[in-house]
Amino acid sequence: MLYVFSPTYILIVSIILILLFVFSQLLHMFDFKGALAAIVMGAIVSFLGYITWLLLLIVFAIASHLATKYKFEYKKAHKYQEGEKGERKISNVVYAGSIGVVIAIGNFVSPLRLPYFLLFAAAFAAITADTFGSELGTLDSKTYLITTFQRTTTGINGGISFLGEVAALVGSLIIAISYSLMSVNGIIVYDLIAITTAGFISCQIDSILGAVFENKGKLSKGQVNFLASLSSVLIALPFFLLIH
Repeated sequence: MLYVFSPTYILIVSIILILLFVFSQLLHMFDFKGALAAIVMGAIVSFLGYITWLLLLIVFAIASHLATKYKFEYKKAHKYQEGEKGERKISNVVYAGSIGVVIAIGNFVSPLRLPYFLLFAAAFAAITADTFGSELGTLDSKTYLITTFQRTTTGINGGISFLGEVAALVGSLIIAISYSLMSVNGIIVYDLIAITTAGFISCQIDSILGAVFENKGKLSKGQVNFLASLSSVLIALPFFLLIH
């Protein structure tokens, strides 16, 4: 599909990306390299997808940052925090966003009429669910290992808690609602359910991978995030195909 973008569109996207970079540095959302990677990804999805894809990325970034900063001093005191000030590094950004970039490329070059924006939303629903579950789940003292359901150390890979599970569901729902508000088709309940469900289930897959592989050094955190994001897309696609 060949897109012809107007100078106005290019200017608007450029301004949004510049503002995103500036605020990401002021608010310590990403380190410098992470911010550059986020801008590159933002540009790719804006021009291979549409500006709504970029806006959904921004919703993901803001929501995840708020979850990260919530009771940050408590997390830092217990060494649960991300980075020194909550910032994400380039590896976090690349692994979390790579599936979304691939979907944007597919939207641009593929002749298949797939719900690319929905799949894009599903990919980030998984990452948002994981971020919410991890960042807010550490505030719950009762943590259980997902593979055995036995009590374990808070903050461990594969650890789940009631608060973390609720937070993960909310994180996935935020992306689903944002997608629905931005979609040209408006709010479709089935799509809302598909994205929320895919994101939440993939968060559980993330926890299982963390417990089985990441804790043993066989996968990195970024690789686990990548696989969880991919699984969310694979879960959401049959949901869509069954009803459409």
